[in-house]
Amino acid sequence: MKCTVAGGALEQAARFLAAATTGARTTLPILSHILLDARDDNTLRMASTNLTLWLEWTIAAEVEEAGQIAVAGKEWRSLVTGLTSPSVELEAPSELEMAGRMTMRFDGGEYKLPVLPADEFPVPPEEVPMHEPIQISGRRLSEALRKVMFAASTDPTMGVFTGVHFRKEEGDEYLDIVATDTHRLALFRLEDENFPTMNLTLPTSALKVLLPLIDKTATVNWRISEDNTLVEFSDEQWRVLITGLAGTYANYRRVIPQQFIHQIKFRVEEILPALRRMTVFKPSGRRQPLRVILRLVPDSSSMEIVAIDIEMGSYEEVGKETVRIEWVSGSPQPYTIAFQHPYLMEFLSTLKAGEVIANFQEPTQAALWQPVNDQRWLYIVMPMHLPGAE
Repeated sequence: MKCTVAGGALEQAARFLAAATTGARTTLPILSHILLDARDDNTLRMASTNLTLWLEWTIAAEVEEAGQIAVAGKEWRSLVTGLTSPSVELEAPSELEMAGRMTMRFDGGEYKLPVLPADEFPVPPEEVPMHEPIQISGRRLSEALRKVMFAASTDPTMGVFTGVHFRKEEGDEYLDIVATDTHRLALFRLEDENFPTMNLTLPTSALKVLLPLIDKTATVNWRISEDNTLVEFSDEQWRVLITGLAGTYANYRRVIPQQFIHQIKFRVEEILPALRRMTVFKPSGRRQPLRVILRLVPDSSSMEIVAIDIEMGSYEEVGKETVRIEWVSGSPQPYTIAFQHPYLMEFLSTLKAGEVIANFQEPTQAALWQPVNDQRWLYIVMPMHLPGAE
């Protein structure tokens, strides 16, 4: 293999591929390597994988001799980071049966990097039957993902609930994109008649790698395997393959509340700053998360937001702010409900601005929050028990 490429293009590729490259201490050393594939069409394809996520990046190259080699990822990234040389030459033995060296030359410098035979590098499951590709706006897809990803569980023992679920059934006019940690749930409905039926869950960690790419891509090609185990996203320069999480996702549609005793409307710009100020009371270490009480004031168009400190079966009110609200249904009545502070903070921070309707059931039942100007997006959150409450 022998080719010449631009140094800046290598650095961009290395940053992207790092997300799927494992450490050198892995039981499969080849997973700490990056595949370099110099092709006859004057392109250099680079790939990395951790066996559940495959990343590929292709750049222009002057290929003198086509071939493949797997270069040690840590050493490769260290060399190409900050490399601005307009011309970098890569040369490796055309036939390699064991560990060897690849020569890298640029601006009078020469390095010999450790490499392994390319045939040891895992290939993605290309034989899996796939549906026809869907073309979707990258920005549209990234906005939908960001509206739900924050609600996924960060506990690695939670299985499918650490991912984002995609579901469309026969007869549905929209694709549900859902995330939940079983205490809260975010749902966004993406309308597009071209979506095939699907029922799959993708790891949040892999989708975070995808987001910066699709943000900048006008049209993304999206393919889904017929057995709902593999998903491919791509454009002309990059390709991402993600293996779905195994397990059955809960029937989230059953938990969406339909009837409420109180409905209020407020502006995010009034409540979010108050919640941010209350983070000064955020417990340290592994204590219970900060809790806040929402208290509807009778005969008033206002709501109290109260930060509380819980100790030994009781609580103390340590911070309070009053914000304006509008009653949407029912007459103003006293009502108190408590939530984990991060659950409200993360939703409203994602929303950033605008009006929200909060729909309350009994104080022990889930509340539904929904932006006024986007009925496709809803957020369901379970309340917290207050010490001393019946």
